[in-house]
Amino acid sequence: MTLQQAIARQEGFGRPGTRATMNNNPGNIIWGQFAKAHGSTGGDDAGYAIFPSQDVGFAALTALLTDRNYQHDTVEEAIEEYLGHPSTNPLSKGNDSSIYIRDVCEWCDCAPTTPIVDLLSSS
Repeated sequence: MTLQQAIARQEGFGRPGTRATMNNNPGNIIWGQFAKAHGSTGGDDAGYAIFPSQDVGFAALTALLTDRNYQHDTVEEAIEEYLGHPSTNPLSKGNDSSIYIRDVCEWCDCAPTTPIVDLLSSS
């Protein structure tokens, strides 16, 4: 499983009725300049980006993970940064980074110290 697929699974993408599925946003990317620049058509009532298709949503997630902010990170570093902290990112409230890291590493068959570049698909 690629990192993008594991993140999408953790975010509930593909399950009917989840925010990630309804918004074609497998990474639950927050609405803003980045999302807009990567094809988002707007944001939902909770502040998450809405993409016109799942392909555009996955492409945005790939772009985010290959961005200079993440490209040299390990799985653990990327997820910690991605989830943020409730004090700086209110949308991260309720996220448990240790569970998120554990699940992603299990699904990708990797260690938390694995560089994310080793787990990314090109699309």
